Amino acid sequence: MKITLERFDENFGFKARAGNHEIILDTAAEIGGKDQGFRPMELMLISLAGCSAIDIVHILNKGKHTIHSYSAEVQAERREELPRIFSEVSLVITVDTDAPDAVLERAVKLTKEKYCSAFAVLEASAPVTLKLVRGSR
Repeated sequence: MKITLERFDENFGFKARAGNHEIILDTAAEIGGKDQGFRPMELMLISLAGCSAIDIVHILNKGKHTIHSYSAEVQAERREELPRIFSEVSLVITVDTDAPDAVLERAVKLTKEKYCSAFAVLEASAPVTLKLVRGSR
């Protein structure tokens, strides 16, 4: 795995590339940025939501279950002292699927305990709570 990062303005504007994809990073205006892209810590939370989503969808698809909708919300608190790592993280996953509760709960358990690398990395430095909500159409 390889990414490249290149500064494109006089402040904190960066373009990150991985393969054929790119994303913009920046910071808040109050510290000199232009707020034109994601902050690095936001990307860590996006990674948690995305990694767990891919795992869960993959598991449900393998079981030939229909997923009508899937969403996730991640909230985090950061400590005040430097480095300002997360002090706590909360992930809420909402899934509307025809999968039985036991199957869905197993998929969530597997992403948390076995498959999701982002979960493991974040949990090594802060508690990560995970809540599953059964969605409805």
